[in-house]
Amino acid sequence: MNRASILCFLAALIALVSSAPLDEPGHFGDCADGSANGAQMERGRFFYECRQGEIVPKGCVTDDLKHIEIGQTADKKAYRLKCTLNSDNTLAFEAIACLFQNAEHRVDEQWEDATNFYTCKKDGRDLRTVNIGCIDQGKRIPLNEKITKDDFVMTCNETVNNGKYMESRLMQVGCVKDGRQYNVGDSFESGKFWYNCTRIGREKVAVKSSGCLNNGKRLNDGDRYFENDVIYECAIDANKNDVRTMGCVQRDEKGEIVERRLGCTWVEGTAPFQYELACQHEPSTNSAKKVPVRCNYNVGGGVYNIDPGCYRMVDKAAFGCLKDGANLKLQSFQGDNAVQSANSAGLHAC
Repeated sequence: MNRASILCFLAALIALVSSAPLDEPGHFGDCADGSANGAQMERGRFFYECRQGEIVPKGCVTDDLKHIEIGQTADKKAYRLKCTLNSDNTLAFEAIACLFQNAEHRVDEQWEDATNFYTCKKDGRDLRTVNIGCIDQGKRIPLNEKITKDDFVMTCNETVNNGKYMESRLMQVGCVKDGRQYNVGDSFESGKFWYNCTRIGREKVAVKSSGCLNNGKRLNDGDRYFENDVIYECAIDANKNDVRTMGCVQRDEKGEIVERRLGCTWVEGTAPFQYELACQHEPSTNSAKKVPVRCNYNVGGGVYNIDPGCYRMVDKAAFGCLKDGANLKLQSFQGDNAVQSANSAGLHAC
């Protein structure tokens, strides 16, 4: 081959090489999947970059398709995720902390606000804030635990879901009376009265006065009983138990009970010597007693009322009403000296 032929061949070869496009796959820096050097591609939740012929992990893809670099975080509604590179050069996009009022809390960490306390727990691949109890005057009360407060038994109960986590609060579940606890529906006795632990509406309970006790028997509102010849009535007024003194017991000739109201008077005894009694209230002891108030001389001609300390003349005889301790005694004074005898006994004419 002469010199001219060789030059022509070289010129044709150079022209052929120069005409090949530089950006076709397989050129220097391109990746095996056909991606050009510097190009980025998404694969699932991650994105990568073609760099000098290698596919290099670059970062993660959020739910709203935004790219975040390795080491950066992204927030969901209830927790925070972080994009990380594992030791085997693989990407991970994992939940790392719960979010509560813009604060970050790691798994199993506990914290509190003014009314509740919480922890952060795994929920599959997610994380969630879990309510684990109530706060009462700075003290933590775990869920479902009971405490006594004032006149109530309280339990920390979950109440509502606010869209991010459950809330809880102390709720009344029982009653406290004289230091003892009672469940809703229990009836119990204390002192001279008995009560019911009753639910009011959905969230409150109360100790409800139900009645009185007499010799171990439960009495209801309006029931009456006798004790030492005094009449008492069980009364419930404004949800408060009370025992009212109503009167005195009189027993007639047949031994049957006659109820006498406070202030009432009546006559006892066999004619002609009889006595008028009154039922007198004693507020200081919430009781009453039968008090003799005067003597009655009952004869065919009529009834002579004789007050204590005086006498009346009936058919030339003096009849006087003498005090005899707590009782009265009707005494007659006969003969010509009847008046003098009555006066000597300390009596005066009525």
